[in-house]
Amino acid sequence: MPIIVICMIISQIYFERYWESFQGNKLANCGLVAAITITYFIQEFCLLQLSLLNINEVAFMQVVSVTMVFRNSKNKLWWGLLAITPIFANAVEVLLGIESISTWWIWLGESAIFLLVCGVLVQWKGISIRIRYPLAILSLSLVGIISLGIENNFTVVTVAAATLGLMIILFFESRRYESEIRNEEKIKLLQRESERDDLTGLLNYRALSQGISALTEDRDIHSIVIGGLDIDHFKRINDTYGRFVGNEVLNYFSTVFRKKIHEAFPDQGYVYRFGGEEFTIVVSNHSIEEVYALLQTIEKQFSEQPIVTKEGVKITINFSCSLTNHLNGELLDLTLKRADKMLYSVKNNGRGWIVIDHHSTPEENVAVN
Repeated sequence: MPIIVICMIISQIYFERYWESFQGNKLANCGLVAAITITYFIQEFCLLQLSLLNINEVAFMQVVSVTMVFRNSKNKLWWGLLAITPIFANAVEVLLGIESISTWWIWLGESAIFLLVCGVLVQWKGISIRIRYPLAILSLSLVGIISLGIENNFTVVTVAAATLGLMIILFFESRRYESEIRNEEKIKLLQRESERDDLTGLLNYRALSQGISALTEDRDIHSIVIGGLDIDHFKRINDTYGRFVGNEVLNYFSTVFRKKIHEAFPDQGYVYRFGGEEFTIVVSNHSIEEVYALLQTIEKQFSEQPIVTKEGVKITINFSCSLTNHLNGELLDLTLKRADKMLYSVKNNGRGWIVIDHHSTPEENVAVN
């Protein structure tokens, strides 16, 4: 029976994940809520029947809902199912002629106890969930033992179900949860690595696309500045000093640039590398003039502090850049194409310029050397 309970938990986890993927669709959302609820009560009814058949005592009824509450405490559905499960179990017992309806106050008491215990443990953030969840399962065991004492139904089988059976579920579910967390961490690591440039560690185009999508959907974001950037005459550096020195220059440039952007616009400024000497910057909730002023400062630092390579070669870095505003409802590709077109115009007119596009504003474009 403990293995059956674990299988029930796993099935509800997959149901919930599928449900989460349809949160934006109200019709699908309602349908999946109904499917999860119906499936849950079918599972609970089968579990009740199996426990009565095997040990002549209702067991393990709250384990699934308790586990799901600790997995996703913000989901009101699981709290509702946790509250109604003792009432459902006792109502079935009444229909089967096992219990009397006069014991209704016990059903409500069990419901209140489980809600209180889980509510306290879920909110108790001072300790790890790896401790809080076992405490919740232990509380189920304790309530089960107390119920057996009240009913004077202490037998080896019923006591084992209330203690050993729950411990088996706790052991396997804890191992499964830890394995799930490790797998999720590995997936997140792979995702982060797939969004990073191998050479510089900067975010890449894939991350840019996802980042812009997230920013445009965030209601707290009122402006997005996008800049196209290119290290001037980088090919000449590669041809003169070799690709290893070129890589040093790229790493130095990327490190300094990322640091300056992050310091000036913490959690609102990002630097991306498209490949070669081409970069993109994205800054939210700051004006295009603020970004331009920072780029001037960075340009000055690069001109005054040449990079010294491992071979002792001093190389002064200059860059060209274009800045434009991402418009509401505009596709990312259109914004990037506009910034790219402006950047190539700068490169064709001498390089070393930072050009601002006051797109959709009355001011004229400004170009500064």
